[in-house]
This record gives sequence, C-alpha cells and structure tokens, in this order.
Amino acid sequence: MTVIGVMGAPGNVGTPLVQDLLARGAQVRVLARRPAQAREVFGVRPGLEYAELELGRRATYVAAFRGLERLFVVRPPQISNVARDMIPALDVALGAGVTHMTLLSLQGADRQPWVPHAKLEVYLRQSGVLWTFLRPSFFLQNLTTTHLPDLRQGEIFVPAGAGRTSFIDVRDIAEVAALVLTTDGHAGRAYELTGASALTYAQVAQAFTAAGRSVRYSDPSPLAFYRRLRARGLPAAQVLVMEAIYAAARFGLAAHVSPDAARLLGRPPRTVEGFARDSAHLLS
Repeated sequence: MTVIGVMGAPGNVGTPLVQDLLARGAQVRVLARRPAQAREVFGVRPGLEYAELELGRRATYVAAFRGLERLFVVRPPQISNVARDMIPALDVALGAGVTHMTLLSLQGADRQPWVPHAKLEVYLRQSGVLWTFLRPSFFLQNLTTTHLPDLRQGEIFVPAGAGRTSFIDVRDIAEVAALVLTTDGHAGRAYELTGASALTYAQVAQAFTAAGRSVRYSDPSPLAFYRRLRARGLPAAQVLVMEAIYAAARFGLAAHVSPDAARLLGRPPRTVEGFARDSAHLLS
C-alpha cells in the first residue's frame, strides 16, 4: 500500500489531515520533530506510524522518508530560509523514492516571489517530482492560535487595513489535501483554496461579536504589529513573513474568491460566521 508522509502534524492543517487520511483508509506516517508528542495526539491506530523529522538535522532525513511514495510538505512558520533549512530535506525525500509532493503553499505565491512558499514552488517545479500546490487564503484558525491572546482580549490585531480576505477553514484545506493525496489526477495542478466570500477584518470581528463575545478590529501599523509579536517571543523572521502576508491583504491581493475548494469538496466551504460560533468556547 502507498505510504503517505505528513509534515506539519500535529498542526493546524496536519492534525485534521491525518484524521481524514486515516478515514480514507490510507497508510500514514507522521513526520514530527517529537514523535512521542505526536503519538499523544493521534494515538496508536491501524495504518498510522511515526518517524522523527527535524528540519536542519540531516541525521533524521533518511529514515523519515524511506519507503514513502507521497509527501505532504509544510513549511514550519519559524523557517524563512527554505533553501538552507528545507530543500536539503526534500532532496533526500526525492532520493528515497518519493514520487509526488503536495505543497501547502499560499494564495498568490505565484505573484509574490519573495515569500518562502514561492521558493518552494520553484524548487518542486524544477525537481522532476510530480507536484500539486495547495494555495489557501488566510487560515481562520490563525485567529484562534497565533492571535488568540489578542482575541481573548476582545481584539483582532493584524495590519491588514481595510483589505478583504477570502478566509478559509483549515478543516476544508485538510479535506482537499486528503483527496489530492489519495486520488489521481492532481499532478501539475495548483488549487487556490478560499472561502465563498471575502471579508474585511472588521467584518470578522463583527462575526465573533455576533457569536457572543465583543471583538473589535484595531488595525495596527506594521511597526506596532512587529513590536507586539516580537515582545510575545515570536522570531523576527516569522513576524516578517506574517507582515508580508498581511501586506498582501492590505493591498487587495487576498480578496480573490476561487471556486476550487467548493468544486473539490463537493459542497460550499465553511463560513467565517460558522467558525466564530465553533470557536466561541476558546474566548472564555
């Protein structure tokens, strides 16, 4: 049976992806920096195995990728220099026999050559491997993970101005990824994964308020955003990548609504309003 490697699990997309793949009857190998912690999340289940993969530590590469045929590739948010910290690992994966890589990229990566995701897309195009790019818009779950401290204070604190974003739920991304990883016909395709509408962050704040918790959008300057997240302990490189993503929203580059998610899912994507209701318990 084809063994599918999953990077980024546990994680926003990786966690539901592993669950979706197992539900489809796939053989899954979770590639984690700390496999024991990943095992605490997913448990011991038929069709599921674990391997250590620490990007930047070459000694973990060969065993992690041995025997894999398909690989879900995720850039850890703390990694900005993908040429140094990711591509050598993907080279080993190619040498180990991986034939198809599905990259969790970024909406507009083809128009933003400076973002790390774009560099990974170029690498995969030139590598000779079969590839599929998933280009999601902004994850709704980022609001309840990276930005949860602000949200719990009744604030959405991102420098996106009045720009609109076609937010998507990671559960929908994972469902699409599971489909791509377990069925044929997706090689050489780039799917733009968005919600069904594009909203401003002020409208997102209104959705959380309607779900029961008063939330406002403060629209900080990029400098104020940088200072707050650095004070919270996030690495400078990670914050700068986030700044680039929010700049794309501010300048209207994140507003495009694509039919790809609905077509692949066979249903409408989840909504911001539904996500706000689902997440209300996290804000108490």
